[in-house]
Amino acid sequence: MSQSQPVALILGATGRTGSHLVNLLEKDNGPDNLEIRVAIRKPEQAETFTKRGISTVHLDLDDLSTYESALQGVQRLFMITGYTVDMLSQGKNLTDAAKNAGVEYIVHVGTFHQPNRPQTKLIRHYIWHQLIETYIEASGIAWTHLHPNAFMQNFFGAVQDGKLRMFFGHERVGLVDCYDLARVAAAALRNPQKHAGGRYFLSVEALTMTEAAQILSEELGKLITYEPLPASDLRKLPLTQAMEPAYFECIVRQMELFQAGQLPDFADVYDNIPQIIGEKPIMFREFVRNNRDLFEAA
Repeated sequence: MSQSQPVALILGATGRTGSHLVNLLEKDNGPDNLEIRVAIRKPEQAETFTKRGISTVHLDLDDLSTYESALQGVQRLFMITGYTVDMLSQGKNLTDAAKNAGVEYIVHVGTFHQPNRPQTKLIRHYIWHQLIETYIEASGIAWTHLHPNAFMQNFFGAVQDGKLRMFFGHERVGLVDCYDLARVAAAALRNPQKHAGGRYFLSVEALTMTEAAQILSEELGKLITYEPLPASDLRKLPLTQAMEPAYFECIVRQMELFQAGQLPDFADVYDNIPQIIGEKPIMFREFVRNNRDLFEAA
């Protein structure tokens, strides 16, 4: 690894996980400081970061001509791709460009595809992520793969009129807060020597949606009951316009299989976050408490 202050390029910095990650790394103190740079796709996104003294670079994953300049002088890369089958070409081309630019370490966010478990074989976009990971590993660049289960943030907007409406049927679902994913990513970016070669499956607690509704009721002080939605209703959501059809159909198929009881690995839980970051993970009750204003606004 480079002996001078390392430069970390953060992709997805305006998203839920990436924004937490930038906040965490911005607060760093001490000799192991990272110099962080944020990749932006649209020029108007730059001002938010430059006001905070954070440098930005233009990177459009669909435009190969932006890769070289964005990666210049970068040693560490937080890599997250879009909700599209183009993630395959994006991941491959970005890894190649990182190799050519001298990037030494990649922290890649994938999916919850555990070895030899059903989702690893049955869910297409999980397979796409596995292919990207294999390519990163073959590149010779040091790596860490992060594998989050269902995000607690998915509950935002799902609680309305005293109902929790979700597509998880009556099965148990493993959950993780995006903030914990960001904390793990920050730990890895700060200390590649410790985390290189790690595959971190992040799923801190498994709940049925009836149990989740009970916790929401207790924390928000009002009765909330669970109303399961059929997987086919996913096609009625605005997501169909914001997400590429091929990727979106992967999610519909995933929920169909999950509701049919064919994806028991969705409920798998790991107690690894304390070992990775030295702090306890955020459990669902604490998550609701921390975000009470957002739930109440809905």
